[in-house]
Amino acid sequence: MAAEKILVVDDEAINREVLAEILSLEGYEVITAADGMEALENMKEMDFDLVLTDLMMPRLDGIALLSQIKEIS
Repeated sequence: MAAEKILVVDDEAINREVLAEILSLEGYEVITAADGMEALENMKEMDFDLVLTDLMMPRLDGIALLSQIKEIS
């Protein structure tokens, strides 16, 4: 069975890296993005089981990202 895919979105690299490492150790396939725009690009290329996002980010914040995800889902 394939690992569930999680997209971690945070503009602070340390937060992204720590969360990705913890989730990877638990057996999840983790992809990271530095902001909402990058997250949307990742979502065009693959499906995710879960998206964990920061709220305050440059270019496209977490609330706007959620709105975009609802539109494309």
